[in-house]
Amino acid sequence: MGETRRLAEFAVGLRLDDCPSRVVDQAKRCIMETLGCALAGSKTPLAQAAARTARRQGEGGRATVIGLGFRAAPDRAAFINGVSANALDFDGGIVRQGHYGPTAVASALAAGELVGASGRRLLEAVTVAYEVVSRVGQAIRASAQQRRLVSGYGPHQGFASVASAGRLLGLTTDQMVHAFGIYGAFAPVPSTKQWNWDGRPLSWTKDMVAWPSMAGINAALLAESGFLGPRTIFEGEKGFFRMAGSDRYAPEMLVAGLGERFEILRMYFKPYPCCRWIHAALDGVGEIVQRRGWSGTDVARVVVGVAQEVLSDLNDPSPHNLVDAEFSMPYALALRLLDLPPGPRWHDPALLDAPRVQKTMRKVALQVDPEMERLFTTQHTVGAVVRVEGADGSVDTVRVDFAWGSEERPMSDADLTAKFRLLAAEAIDEASTEDAIRMIDGLEGVASVAELGRLLAG
Repeated sequence: MGETRRLAEFAVGLRLDDCPSRVVDQAKRCIMETLGCALAGSKTPLAQAAARTARRQGEGGRATVIGLGFRAAPDRAAFINGVSANALDFDGGIVRQGHYGPTAVASALAAGELVGASGRRLLEAVTVAYEVVSRVGQAIRASAQQRRLVSGYGPHQGFASVASAGRLLGLTTDQMVHAFGIYGAFAPVPSTKQWNWDGRPLSWTKDMVAWPSMAGINAALLAESGFLGPRTIFEGEKGFFRMAGSDRYAPEMLVAGLGERFEILRMYFKPYPCCRWIHAALDGVGEIVQRRGWSGTDVARVVVGVAQEVLSDLNDPSPHNLVDAEFSMPYALALRLLDLPPGPRWHDPALLDAPRVQKTMRKVALQVDPEMERLFTTQHTVGAVVRVEGADGSVDTVRVDFAWGSEERPMSDADLTAKFRLLAAEAIDEASTEDAIRMIDGLEGVASVAELGRLLAG
């Protein structure tokens, strides 16, 4: 018992000086990737629709709407920026837990601008947010049987927003306890099984990364103002895990090793703008065609062995729009075979309907591989066995257990900086891009995060 308070004490008390340098560096990597994704994502139909709803209710506020050139109240800005950051499915996460950046970073930036926070305080808030949300995600993870009925990242995702906003607002431990409780009462339902997997086009709510920011920021603000919330939101048989649709709760996962074992180090980053479950297959196809010196016309057929759930959810042969394309393995592999560089234009409508893409997609087949199924169910590893048949009759096969960008095969700092430049070019000029890179790299010395917001405004 008492885990809600212990988690609140950690969220209030962690200091940057308490963190190993690699944790601080990882927080900067998370910020850079998330903000880059938001800049490019701001130009998508998803973000444009979110921005229109905010403008319809009136512009003006203390927080930057990234890439769209206006300001809004912090909760609305965080919502739009979260939609933008996740719109291209180019943002990283923790395997089978969620995409935390669009909630943690978007909320921290919005709350930081509200209070005039320094870059150092922003780094502390982001680090705290990743630690809190990842631990909640592990502690309430449902059994496989329960997840087949009800699941979703949205309910626990908002604790990242509470932790980052609450930290920047300077909440006391008691106030943070109340903020956690208030958010628990505001949290969205676990909605992943209602994404319309069986009926395209897919829902644009995606992993529910953005909406929890609104509830989380407001929970922190309400707690600051004296609003009372449940004080034991996690504890007991009626705790938050029940509200989130789970059948399991492991309280020790919330608090064990706080400040000593940092979950942020488990983050993966993405080299391709599509569902992470597709990446191992993309790596495998890329390895084979590069080794053989093949182009798309040299390939007769691609057969990919994956886990059953990957096959069931990602085998769409005719994506309708941006989100459908992000969750279509045949589409992503077709672009890889055609040697189209991965980036923010991978899902342009012209590509979706292009005859050469449609033709190449028909070369791709998915099937269940027993070993990939075993790894998926026992180790949460999403790998692929890729078999490429050449037009010349030859065959090449490769197995990829860990996709590039994973904890096991990390992207370098140079990789992530290049990715930021690619994405930022969609919304801001080169000078602003380079200034933003330097500012994120030296965030400990930035006097006010408002300086960063101005560079990202577009």
